[in-house]
Amino acid sequence: MKCIFCEELAKGKELLYADDDVAAVINPKPAVPGHILVFPKKHFQIIEQVPDKIVGKLFNAANELSKVVFETLHAQGTNIILQNGGAAGQIVPHVCLHVIPRFENDGLSFQWKPKQLGEEEMSTIELKIKQCTEKIIFEKEREKPIEIKEEKEEIKAEEGKGDYLLEHIERLP
Repeated sequence: MKCIFCEELAKGKELLYADDDVAAVINPKPAVPGHILVFPKKHFQIIEQVPDKIVGKLFNAANELSKVVFETLHAQGTNIILQNGGAAGQIVPHVCLHVIPRFENDGLSFQWKPKQLGEEEMSTIELKIKQCTEKIIFEKEREKPIEIKEEKEEIKAEEGKGDYLLEHIERLP
């Protein structure tokens, strides 16, 4: 299946925001006016495939664009949503954060009825997840090498005396 995000980037579509790794566009089929899509420029189907550094950039861009939506559209709130996989409502197989401006009585609803779990079922789920969280390792960004600035002390001969370096060379055997 072709990826519309990758195709649009290849065409040079007008972007709201772009850096080396992340791009943002107005959603052509918005939930409400001002609905923004923020996605990695490189193709990744689900968030688990995206390097940590780019995940950080995605969320930083979404956060900044959320601020812009508040300021320019006078939104009263925003939803920042990731639909990760088909079962979560992802239609295009490309990681994408939705920044959705929210206004009172805008007709959108992201409410769900909470499930009531028994204590045993809750403990079992918690234990399974907790066992896997102990194995989580985040990618480490390479540290920049420390720059050592050497300050060279200039040694000057005393007035009336000869060149310091020449004097010491004469002493060498």
